[in-house]
Amino acid sequence: MKDRYTMIFPNYTIGVEAYEKIREVCPRYGKSVVVIGGRKGIEAAQEKMVRAVEGVGLEFTGFIHAGGQSSDENIERISEDSAVQEADMIFAVGGGKAIDTAKAVAHRQNKPYFTFPTVAGSCAAAASIATIYTPDGKFQDYLYSTIPPVHVFLCSRIMAQAPVEYLLRGIGDTMAKYYEAAIASRGRKLQHRDGMGIALSRMCLDPLYAYGEQAVADNRRHVVSPAFEEVILAIVMTSGLVSNFAAPEFNGHIAHQLFVELADLPAAEQCRQHGGLVAYGILLLLLCDGQEEEFKRFYAFCQSIGLPTCREETCASEEDIRRVFRATEKKQDVRIMPYKVTQDMLHEAAEKIEAYHSKQK
Repeated sequence: MKDRYTMIFPNYTIGVEAYEKIREVCPRYGKSVVVIGGRKGIEAAQEKMVRAVEGVGLEFTGFIHAGGQSSDENIERISEDSAVQEADMIFAVGGGKAIDTAKAVAHRQNKPYFTFPTVAGSCAAAASIATIYTPDGKFQDYLYSTIPPVHVFLCSRIMAQAPVEYLLRGIGDTMAKYYEAAIASRGRKLQHRDGMGIALSRMCLDPLYAYGEQAVADNRRHVVSPAFEEVILAIVMTSGLVSNFAAPEFNGHIAHQLFVELADLPAAEQCRQHGGLVAYGILLLLLCDGQEEEFKRFYAFCQSIGLPTCREETCASEEDIRRVFRATEKKQDVRIMPYKVTQDMLHEAAEKIEAYHSKQK
């Protein structure tokens, strides 16, 4: 039989002193390290990193700011930096775009990389895929790879200090992994890899319903708790593994496509600060799929933690929504969906959301 594929798994450590494990894990991969990350991420992590490598023979060749977008231009610029060229390994630090930038550099340079997420806004720290944006921040493409980080260091103390908006965005994004995967895979005969990803996606949902409200409350107070750690594990590790296992078509269709389109709207940057644009997409998705009771369950959860539950909270006008729905109908992957979602279906679902929202006031 011809070769099919190789699965490589990221290891991980979680805890308030997760960086202490650097001295046990990283020295076997070389002697020198370059750190690539966002400015705030490096500021939060640098002191702990430097302290963790003392006495184990690891030296830093440099700390490079990723500089905003995970764009081809940024990746090229950083790849040519002498600190990267001289390093045996790469430490990727910060939020999703910073980590994806460092990840892409590592893939290009064929160097082992380790991730140090300082926020729980996405699965970037565990996923092998990287999202590429244009220099002005618009989605461009995905950079596919089968090579995830060697090890993910989840310092819950640092992550608890991050603004809660990142956690809210991560919760919405992670729960979409389950809802989208469950609908896209319905009635399909799955092979092992996709089947594993779909089965695992359930753990993108249940822990967040169980611990999400407490985790958000604890993050607002910058407190590390068992609930907070359970939620960041779901957002980063479980969601990342689902991305690595299941084909991209299962990972993101209507809810994520709506998020991409909404995020391109002029007012979306304001809304992004409140987190969870994708949550509105999940509400629409559930209604389009006829899951009325699950819609009510997710709506109540969104209200309890502060995710969007109506159009106004997405910062989009009615005209904006019409444009978004046209683009979503056009760009959805109809090959993987069990049915085609039309503009009419989306508009009908949006009207139901507004009517339900009005009744809850």
